[in-house]
Amino acid sequence: MPALFATSLLLALALAFAVAFSSEKSRGPFKWLLLLALLFAWVTLGMAVAQIVARTGSTLVTPGGARQPHLIEQAAREGLLLALVLGGPALLVTALGWLALKATRRRGRTEPEHHQAPPE
Repeated sequence: MPALFATSLLLALALAFAVAFSSEKSRGPFKWLLLLALLFAWVTLGMAVAQIVARTGSTLVTPGGARQPHLIEQAAREGLLLALVLGGPALLVTALGWLALKATRRRGRTEPEHHQAPPE
């Protein structure tokens, strides 16, 4: 699952690049693909953290873990650290994708105001 998460981040980064540097006509599909890739990246982040915590939880928390609260606290700290380590790149790619979308959004076309000389 962590490999799928990393691949989805790379795909989202490539799509952010495509949105930022593509022509206005071809930008629409890239924007939707970028949003889907970012959503998929966050879903795979949650799944990766859950899988890693479940896999390593049995080594940190023994069946008598309730009698040893320091093991539960250690497992919680490890899970939080894992979420931060994997979440940092996800936040960075999300911010870059958001900036690419914001920089390429259409602005309302307004006519420039023509100033007329005041009547004499």
